[in-house]
Amino acid sequence: MHVTQPSSMEYQRPEEAQLPTNKYRSATHWYLSFFWRSPGLVILSLGVSLISTLLTLAPSILLGVAFDVLKNEGFSTGFILICLSIIGTAILNFFFTFITNYAWTLAAFRFERDARQEFFDTIQNHSMGFHDSIDSSSLLSMAMNEISQMRMGVNPSMRMMSASLLSLIFTMIFFLSFNFTYFLILAIGFPIYLIMVVRYAAVIGPIREELAQRLAVVTRDTQEIFRGIEVVRSFNQEDRENVRFVAGSDNYADIVTKEGRLSAFFWPALVLVAITAIIFGLGLINLANNPDTLNQFIASVSILLSLQFMNFMLPMSILNVRAGKTNADRIWKKMTWQDPVPDLAQEGVLPNWNGDVVFDHIDFQYGQNSKYALKNISITIPKGSRVAVIGGPGSGKSTFLKLLLRLYDPSSGTITFGGVPMTDIPAKEIRRGVTMVEQEVFLFSASVKENIAFAKDNATDVEIYDAAKNAQAEVFINKLPEQFDTKIGERGSKLSGGQRQRIAIARAILADPKVLLLDDSVSAIDSKTELLLRRALDKLMENRTSIVVTQRLRTLLESDFIILFDKGEIAATGTHEQLLEISEQYKTIFKALPEIVGGK
Repeated sequence: MHVTQPSSMEYQRPEEAQLPTNKYRSATHWYLSFFWRSPGLVILSLGVSLISTLLTLAPSILLGVAFDVLKNEGFSTGFILICLSIIGTAILNFFFTFITNYAWTLAAFRFERDARQEFFDTIQNHSMGFHDSIDSSSLLSMAMNEISQMRMGVNPSMRMMSASLLSLIFTMIFFLSFNFTYFLILAIGFPIYLIMVVRYAAVIGPIREELAQRLAVVTRDTQEIFRGIEVVRSFNQEDRENVRFVAGSDNYADIVTKEGRLSAFFWPALVLVAITAIIFGLGLINLANNPDTLNQFIASVSILLSLQFMNFMLPMSILNVRAGKTNADRIWKKMTWQDPVPDLAQEGVLPNWNGDVVFDHIDFQYGQNSKYALKNISITIPKGSRVAVIGGPGSGKSTFLKLLLRLYDPSSGTITFGGVPMTDIPAKEIRRGVTMVEQEVFLFSASVKENIAFAKDNATDVEIYDAAKNAQAEVFINKLPEQFDTKIGERGSKLSGGQRQRIAIARAILADPKVLLLDDSVSAIDSKTELLLRRALDKLMENRTSIVVTQRLRTLLESDFIILFDKGEIAATGTHEQLLEISEQYKTIFKALPEIVGGK
């Protein structure tokens, strides 16, 4: 049997050339890509919209004819037929409008789906430098709220604006056909109207930018409160966090209110009102002088009133289109983030796992303005050796391991695998051979089986079971309600610290790496389980390079050599016995080890 992993089977991560930042020239190009992502649906919608718009105007024209027939012929058969025609066009309009809306909406939701996937692909492709500098909650807000706002800018807003434009064009054609004066009024008034609409949209832009920023703050605060709910409750700070949330929510509400006021007073609407009033006045004058113009008067007023409905809907459409553009700009800035240390490795260059791992004068800092986390690190780790790494907090131990995973590139110096420089090897190739069990274990909100199988596509149940058994996790897993199929909650919240670490170790065992990195991975495991786990790790470490950050005496004794870190530098190297002789700092650490303090 095989573990079902739909995400890895159905979706393939795009290559660099396929990323949206390489496909689109700008945020505007990306936003407007809606029109050519589903061209068939968009063309169908626009084509049917032409018919729908004509059918929308038809009742107004027929209404004028009906009044003319009623005046001349009374309640005649012709009048009844015209009334039936009005009903028929309304029914047809409903049908064609449904097709228009359905096709456009389907294309819009496909656009939202694709845009969200492109955002995910691009952000996932950024280096750890990006993720260290950007709040994850703001990325969450962009992925969910702001991309949805882009879709709302497309549908219904762009659809309604296109329908309004078509209505305007057909209205002008209608007026041109029977009254040039009315046409001239529209031809002069509507450009003024459109200019004012553009200025209105420009005013909205900064407000929408601030709205997106404040929504990101509310999302961040909410995420932090819920993630830290245990800390909040343990210190009785519910009221404090409630005040914090209310403040953020009120700030968001303030800018929404400001936008609402701007939407309510849509000053370009005054132009359409003026056009309607002028044509209405001229129509009354013409009607007084020539009663035969009654049908033209009724049709004209009816059409202009329908345009007034468009006028009421246009402000919200403009708001949403402008909001979509603003959010597209914000998202695009994150997607086009310039990595200060880009991955320039060429495909096809592979690490030489049969050679040594060499650090040659490595310096590293997490940011250009931050202090160096590692300084002048030069050391050779022979193939198949067991290396223990020890040192005080902040000494550079974890950073040392992260460089081996190529989560970061050195600020200077070279790391080689069997003589091949790490920067010449694609990061994904390195991570196929290097596996790390981190100090702060991260588990997904999935089943035990899915968390272990994360390390290997198409892992069989037998492989997963053996990995759990070797990680000493089998016993407690079988005691869970649904055993391997038990959902473990967000970040493994339903498991103890030791259980989470054993799941992580099982995941590493399943990966079968060439280089194994363990960052204090047995710190949350009791001594009995640690003894059993050591047996499994001994087998796992056979014929492979292993580097363990540890505070355990047994690990230090069984290592081929130990690296002692201090303030980002290598203070000393050697076996346990050698370091006891040459390093006073190591002696101090040795005396503070749990086994020594506990008298074991």
